[in-house]
Amino acid sequence: MTEFIIISVLITLFGAFLYWAYLPDYRRNPKEFWRTLIGMPIGMLLGGIGFNELNEQIKKWAFGEKNKKKTEK
Repeated sequence: MTEFIIISVLITLFGAFLYWAYLPDYRRNPKEFWRTLIGMPIGMLLGGIGFNELNEQIKKWAFGEKNKKKTEK
């Protein structure tokens, strides 16, 4: 029974983290939100284990080329 309570609390905390961490991204651009939600953790994981080139490709996919063009202007 205590394992169930611990797992429930951890899942609730993780859900709250996702809500507060990604809510500004969702408000900024709802269409690109799923790319950000999927791409950022995978990119961080790949970068952490040494696949920097794959990390850069996922960043380009997640953020798109639009953001680069906006920052260069």
